[in-house]
Amino acid sequence: MKDSTYQNDFLLWTERQAALLRAGRLTELDFENILEEIEDMGREQKMALQSLLRMILVHLLKLELSPATEPQAKWAEELLEFRAQAENRIEDTPSLKHYIDELFAKAWPQARRIAQKSFELHHEKVTIPAECPYTLEQVLDSDYFPG
Repeated sequence: MKDSTYQNDFLLWTERQAALLRAGRLTELDFENILEEIEDMGREQKMALQSLLRMILVHLLKLELSPATEPQAKWAEELLEFRAQAENRIEDTPSLKHYIDELFAKAWPQARRIAQKSFELHHEKVTIPAECPYTLEQVLDSDYFPG
């Protein structure tokens, strides 16, 4: 049974679905939208890790390739924070390990584009390699810094 509250007031819909579950009133549940939301939660976990991998890669590229010296410490600190978030996400959701190679592969071209645009915005002439110069292990290693 599809519930129109799902479209009109998502918070109220979630509260109602939770109350129905707690009361054991399973026949009244909005199964179609519940299934969709559960699938979306899984996708969000993967997208969040991919985003962190992308930001780690951008920061590694900036640290390695940017001639700017002033922001290096800030980039390094942000890199440590992104790595800690990625580590927490992987620890909290171990099944993400099954997708990490795929997510890493997707993150690289995105990171490459972002870093290239960032270099261009700062009038830095930098050539970013087409293939990722970092391994997944280096990306996740809190002690690894390029150069």
